[in-house]
Amino acid sequence: MLVAGARGGIGGACVELLERQGHLVVGVDRASGPPGPGPEAGPAAGPGTRAADVDVTRPGGAEHAVELAEATLGGLDGIVHAIGMSGRRLGDGPVTSCTDAAWAEVLRVNLESAFRLLRAGLPALERGGGSFVTIGSALAQSADPDFMTAAYAASKGGLASLVRTAAMEVAARGVRVNLVAAGLVDTPMASRALGDPRIAGRLPELQPLGGRAVTAAEVAAAVAWLLSPASGRTTGASLPVDGGWLLR
Repeated sequence: MLVAGARGGIGGACVELLERQGHLVVGVDRASGPPGPGPEAGPAAGPGTRAADVDVTRPGGAEHAVELAEATLGGLDGIVHAIGMSGRRLGDGPVTSCTDAAWAEVLRVNLESAFRLLRAGLPALERGGGSFVTIGSALAQSADPDFMTAAYAASKGGLASLVRTAAMEVAARGVRVNLVAAGLVDTPMASRALGDPRIAGRLPELQPLGGRAVTAAEVAAAVAWLLSPASGRTTGASLPVDGGWLLR
């Protein structure tokens, strides 16, 4: 398995769960902090994981990640795209105030990187009869006044459309393409929202199933299912793991 975004809350949870299930995993992410000594310096990894500093949001990064995974694993039967950013620090917000910088960067990181990784990985997945899973958001389908981020919502809506289009294209080749539509997940990226007492107080309304944030492990469990033979007739789907967000 290849997990891109392995340093993130959801990506890290995916690496941990897939390894526990017995998969060999290549986890890639951009370097954090000072440059490491080489390709082995990357996300934290267990005994069944090869970690590498590879930024799939940059030109050539997706191809490098796929080549590394194939060479390391001897083939590739699953790819997880768990890369995402909030553009608030760049000025993401309502349409009338969203900055050009936020729009361009959020779509580049959240949507364009998924396209590049999917395009680069399809030949390998076709050889292995594999599955591609990306992480979307309930905000692609449901707006909320406390989460008015035009670029982020558009990037996640684009992911859902990309998944449907790609799934139709490659179904006859034995490849499945799916998305987990996450709600508000307890990760560092959600710390602003979860640290706001008013938003935290709205959780029973926003996510009535349990009245709490979704955990990264719960998202990872859905990802693992979509990668597994148990979901062998599921493709083009946006699977909600949102605590009931989309029921509102």
